Amino acid sequence: MNAGSGAKVLAAWSDPSTQRAVLADATFTERTLTEVRRRGWAQSVAEREPGVASVSAPVYDGKGAVIAAVSVSGPVERIGRRPGARWAGDLVEASDALTARL
Repeated sequence: MNAGSGAKVLAAWSDPSTQRAVLADATFTERTLTEVRRRGWAQSVAEREPGVASVSAPVYDGKGAVIAAVSVSGPVERIGRRPGARWAGDLVEASDALTARL
């Protein structure tokens, strides 16, 4: 859980001790997690695998706790170097739909 958009989403809403443990080996910083919480989604480009980009959004349980991340990923050539610009809205809608079902 130290790289990629899904890891950023899960870490951003985890408890402080989990965040500290994750950040010790992460490719991202506490500032990144603050930005993820503010935006409501995360993106990554070639963080986990060269040539792969992704964007993720949190899925909440009925009490408002983040329990999962919904993501889309693919080759950078197809998904782009700024995947959030293209896919974040769709992912947030998907996460809202999943949250509503819980």
